[in-house]
Amino acid sequence: MTDVPQQPSATAPKPAAPAKPVARSLDEIKRDPLVARACERAGDAIISAKEFAGEISLTVDRERIVEVAKAFRDDGFNYLVDLAGVDYSSYPNWTGDRFGVSYMLYSFSKNNRVRLKVTTDENTPIPSVTSVWKTANWHERETFDMFGIIFEGHPNLERILMWDGFNGHPLRKDFPIRGIDTGARIYPEVFPEGGGPKAGSTGKDVKDVNIYKGDWPHYGTWPVAEIAARAAEGGMPPAPELAGVVADTAKPTEEAPWHDPEKALPERMELARAGNLKDKLFAAMAQTDCTACGWDCEGYAAALASGETTDITLCVPGEDETESMLKQLMAGKA
Repeated sequence: MTDVPQQPSATAPKPAAPAKPVARSLDEIKRDPLVARACERAGDAIISAKEFAGEISLTVDRERIVEVAKAFRDDGFNYLVDLAGVDYSSYPNWTGDRFGVSYMLYSFSKNNRVRLKVTTDENTPIPSVTSVWKTANWHERETFDMFGIIFEGHPNLERILMWDGFNGHPLRKDFPIRGIDTGARIYPEVFPEGGGPKAGSTGKDVKDVNIYKGDWPHYGTWPVAEIAARAAEGGMPPAPELAGVVADTAKPTEEAPWHDPEKALPERMELARAGNLKDKLFAAMAQTDCTACGWDCEGYAAALASGETTDITLCVPGEDETESMLKQLMAGKA
């Protein structure tokens, strides 16, 4: 007779959950063979420690980060994998300094990683570790650019991703999620340095610009709004001095073979003959993409075709030739 396996009793006790590992103290972590020698050199410069996912993180006295970095480099952690900023301003129950900087170190000989961390407020600089690891140069520049954290002693601490004069630091928690439009990059003659449209200045829904409710400093008027206002008063476009500029984008493409400032108007119009109204308006422009009108050539054509503007006098480099053709096209006579 075949033995029938017994079913477990419904009242059988469940196996006990494995005990959570006991967290090691600061002194116990500092004695770990992976970091013991470096920690001995660093002494009381290491002020706290924790472990997570099998990796050790050590919080260091901000003023002594270079000393500690050298201790770890000399103990084999000669590769600075990354250096990154953290903004704790919206971190739950956080009561320390607003910013942190984490240094991710790797030792090829030990085949292991260690993280160092320092904290600082908005005004106190952190000593640069570029003298310890040359790769810290760009890492610190990016952290300065994105968070505004100052690294004292850096050989060339300037923005690396955003441009000089950019309004704010994009990875700070108080930077608007939708970003900001800093028009000074494209329209320096209209906006002050670092400036651009603010919510509502474009005539669009506020949500199309940003969700920041306060006032951004150094903001100006949206170029198209200014152009329209001046045109209504019989004035000139805001940047006629750009009329002699030929942008790098002024090149023919497969979709717009007429986009060539070297081609004469009749030749451009022939190339756009089978196109829609926007294409023909585009072909009638001077094709320089100088932005004196407030758009590039295609943008101005699209604004006319959609009714965003009805002013056909804004193509300064095209002069009377372009204005005459635009007039015919808008009247449906060309």
